[in-house]
Amino acid sequence: MTIVYFFGPDGSGKSTLTKTLAKVLCERGYKVKLSWMRGSHTITSLVSKFLSRFDFFNGPENPYYAIRIPKNLKILWQFLEFLGALPVIFGKFLIPNLLGYYILADRYVLDLAVWISLTTNDYDFFRKFEAKFLITLTTQTSAKFYVNANIKKLKGRKGNFWFAQKQLQLYDKLAKIVGAHIIDTTDKSVDQSLQEVLKVIETAN
Repeated sequence: MTIVYFFGPDGSGKSTLTKTLAKVLCERGYKVKLSWMRGSHTITSLVSKFLSRFDFFNGPENPYYAIRIPKNLKILWQFLEFLGALPVIFGKFLIPNLLGYYILADRYVLDLAVWISLTTNDYDFFRKFEAKFLITLTTQTSAKFYVNANIKKLKGRKGNFWFAQKQLQLYDKLAKIVGAHIIDTTDKSVDQSLQEVLKVIETAN
């Protein structure tokens, strides 16, 4: 299965690196597909839009819809996020890969796990079935890259210090769990990061 996966906090340089790699692989004759996901897909996207109309659900945890999930609804919401993401996982990643595409994942299942943890304010989410299933899916990728930068750089690139800081903590934890290759973009050019990625991919092949 040829899925090269880039994950990490907002502003770390994943998208730039993924697009640059896609160009290189296309020039080498690969049939490449860029795929992206994070959270609030299908079911939860529609429900989030509805909940955002009510003051009771207003909050900063979900930056897409400016909503907060009450504690008594947290477990149900986590399951809905997981369930809503399944069609995306199959439709954007697994099925195209089976059809012969070289998938470059700019955010995928670990990003979803981080998203659910942050938006439900549940830092034990990684211990639950849904998170364990998502983490297990990373074993089906051919290479995993944790793209990060120091917190000052992330703050400067995106401006949301709280969200970036929390993301970084959770991504650090997941990177160790899955044994990802680390690409620190703090003081590197795109080409320098790309060469690190290509070296790993070529070694894996």
